[in-house]
Amino acid sequence: MTIGWGVIGVGTHVKRFMAPALTRAGDTKFVAICSRSMERARSFAAECGVKRAYDSLTKMLEDPEVEVVYIATPNNLHASHTIQAAKAGKHVLCEKPMALTVSDCERMIQVCEQNKVKLGINFQNRYHPAHIEARRYVQSGEIGKIYVAKAQYCHGSLEGRWHGWRNDPDMTGTGALGGTGLHPIDLLRFLLNSEVERVQALLTTKTPYHKVDEMIYVILEFENGVDAVVISGILAPRSDNDAVVYGSRAKITCKGTIGTVLKGELLVEGEAINLKRTFPTDPVALYVGVIEAFNKCIKEQVEPEAGISGYNGLQMARITNAIIQSSCQGKAIKIEK
Repeated sequence: MTIGWGVIGVGTHVKRFMAPALTRAGDTKFVAICSRSMERARSFAAECGVKRAYDSLTKMLEDPEVEVVYIATPNNLHASHTIQAAKAGKHVLCEKPMALTVSDCERMIQVCEQNKVKLGINFQNRYHPAHIEARRYVQSGEIGKIYVAKAQYCHGSLEGRWHGWRNDPDMTGTGALGGTGLHPIDLLRFLLNSEVERVQALLTTKTPYHKVDEMIYVILEFENGVDAVVISGILAPRSDNDAVVYGSRAKITCKGTIGTVLKGELLVEGEAINLKRTFPTDPVALYVGVIEAFNKCIKEQVEPEAGISGYNGLQMARITNAIIQSSCQGKAIKIEK
C-alpha cells in the first residue's frame, strides 16, 4: 500500500531533508507541493520530481492522491493548516514546534481525533541509531544509577542569522528555543525515558538585530530524579552537539548526533564496558524513519509512536511555556499536567 504525501512549504528544510526523505521512504509517493507562489511551487516540483504544484492549500486538499499533508509553514500557521487538513480528511505530519500555544495544540489533537485522521509531529532525532542504542543502555541498567545528563545543540551562525518570519515573534514564537532548543530537550526525554517535572531557564539575546531569543540555558528536573542541563542557540561556534548521560557505572556520549548530524558516534566509557560505534552520516535517514513510522500507523490504523505523536508535541509546548515563564520570572516553574 503506497501512501500519497503532499507538502505545504518550500523552504530550505523541506528541500534538504523532507523532499529526499519522501523520495527514499518505502511505500511513499510524493505527489504534491504547495506554496503561496505558484512559480516557486512549480520550480520545486520540477527540481524534486513532484507530480503536481499548487498555490493554495485548499486546492491541494482536493487532490484525491494526497492522503498525508506535511506542514512546514511558519510556526503561527501550524494550527490552522493542521485543522484545515484534518477537516478535509487528510492525515497530518506537522513540523515542530507543534503550535505557539498549548490551547492550539489541544485543538489540533481534538480536530484530528474528531475527523479520524492521524496527527504526528516531526521529532526526527529519536530515530538516530546512536540515540536508540544509548536509550537501550540506559534502560538496561548497564550504566548504573543516573543523576546527571546534559545536551547541547548550537550554531555560530550570525552570518546566516534569522530573517523574515523567523525573526518575527508573532510568527515564530521563539527563536533559539523553538528553532534549536526543542531538539536536545526532547532527546533527553527520549534517552532517559522520563518526563520533565520542573525547569529553570534563561533566554538571552546579545545582538541588536534579533527580536527573538538567540541562546537558551535550561536546567531540567526529571520525574525519575535525573537533573539535566541544555544549552542551545546560535552564538556558539564549533559547538559540541552532544548528549551525555552520566551513570554510576558508565558514561554514554552521543557525539555530534544532534541536529543535522555532522558525526554519528556513540561512546560508552565505564568500569566494565568501553566501546565506540560510528554510524553513517545520513541526516535524511532520520526523516525517512519518521515518515515510515507514520505510514505504518496509517496502514495499521493505530496511533503514532509516542515520540512523534500529537500528545508529545503538546507536552513539548507545555515545557516551552514553562521555560519562557521561568526566564521571565527568574524562578523554577513546574510543568503543567
